[in-house]
Amino acid sequence: MLLGSTEKNLDTEDFKHIASEVRESEIVGFSSMTQYADVTAAIIAEVRKANPRALIVWGGIHPIIAPEEAILHADAVCTGEGEFAFEMLINAFMEGRSLVHVPGFWIRTEAGISKNANLPLQTQEDMDRLPPPTYQDGEKIYKSGHGFLSATPKDYVTWAGLSYNTVWSIGCPMRCTYCGNTKFIDYDQNYKKVRHASPRTIINEIKNAVAKHPHISTIAFHDDSFMALPLPVIQEFSESYASEVGLPFVVFGVIPNYIREEKMRLLLKAGMNRIRMGIQSGSQAVLDFYDRPTPVARIREACKIINKYADYMIPPAFDIILDNPIETVEDTRATLDLLHEMPKPYTLNIYSLRVMPNTKLADTLRERGIDVGDISTNYMKHVPTLGNIAVYVISLFNLPDWLFNKLRQRTFPTHQEQPHYPRLMLFVKFFFLLHRLMDHLRFMDFTVLTGAPGYIAWRIGLIRVWRRHFQPRFKGESP
Repeated sequence: MLLGSTEKNLDTEDFKHIASEVRESEIVGFSSMTQYADVTAAIIAEVRKANPRALIVWGGIHPIIAPEEAILHADAVCTGEGEFAFEMLINAFMEGRSLVHVPGFWIRTEAGISKNANLPLQTQEDMDRLPPPTYQDGEKIYKSGHGFLSATPKDYVTWAGLSYNTVWSIGCPMRCTYCGNTKFIDYDQNYKKVRHASPRTIINEIKNAVAKHPHISTIAFHDDSFMALPLPVIQEFSESYASEVGLPFVVFGVIPNYIREEKMRLLLKAGMNRIRMGIQSGSQAVLDFYDRPTPVARIREACKIINKYADYMIPPAFDIILDNPIETVEDTRATLDLLHEMPKPYTLNIYSLRVMPNTKLADTLRERGIDVGDISTNYMKHVPTLGNIAVYVISLFNLPDWLFNKLRQRTFPTHQEQPHYPRLMLFVKFFFLLHRLMDHLRFMDFTVLTGAPGYIAWRIGLIRVWRRHFQPRFKGESP
């Protein structure tokens, strides 16, 4: 495991140090997202020098969406779900058999690249028989200047706060043009179906983690489509979770199409206290450009349902994409209109449009001769136009209509020539982030504020007392 493995805090000497630690290894495996592909490739190059006989295997999302690039560096890249494919690769290697035809991998040979088909997607039975994820089970982490050290609870608190992060379900019914999931769907159309382990399996996993780290105070589900799980599955999970775990939990990856009153009530009663939902734009034309089958009217309806339970949750976080070069004036203003009309409180995850390689969005923008930068560039740095600043302001305040209309009239697409206000953007973002932090502290939630403060609050019993006596808990009553 590499903590903080970005270009900002790892350099060539670190890469050499990492490589020296695996100079005797027969197999060296890597897993990375595309944002860290350059770092991964640089480390692989050093491993080659230190240990030219090692079999280099690269998995994770990057080799799935860009196998033709990853195979230039590795001997084998995993192009699909790798849990069982990697086991087959290891077994073949240990038994001295050829790796050329191992399913789920591209294999680089002297004769060329062997491109093998992926295994069938995992079933629920397959997922139930997987071992639980390692969680301080002898893992080591690399720290610049110190080398590989055994992971400690302090390391987990430093990087994850008091949360345990997991994924229960796999698959997404959407096919958004900007998303790497489209590559999974290209390989197998069944990836659009949401698959999941049994509720018993995920609850046992969580209980195992909490037993090792009693300070865990929030469970974070990073599923792509949690709310798309069938109602009976959510009901079974909610009942078992409430009686056996009882910790607050957050659900990411919520799609407006699947927000339902009955699902909300079950999850809230079980302990859900936060939601993250993708909106992306208030313009139907832009949503169509992204191939998101979510009408703006459905977004409004989902926001109203969520808002009914505002007293029991940290303000929901809605994803918004700015700086889209195809937007018209009407498109840009439509997003402001939606945000102005949506019931508060809520907060936003605000991103600038960046491109994932080998996606439909990448092809479309390339055909139009438009370059907005790839996913490895800073997608949190927005063009400081008045319109982008207004997005932050509207999420914070209920603006009177006359003031909103003034802002609206001065809002234009970011690719259009207009004044920029970088200092004002920094000022507004500071108060936006401060407000968001306070929302989390009201619920004694330390998922965004990591490190010692949360651990101290847990250690002295503040979190337990606060949640028991001052935090409202949904008991199933009508909102």
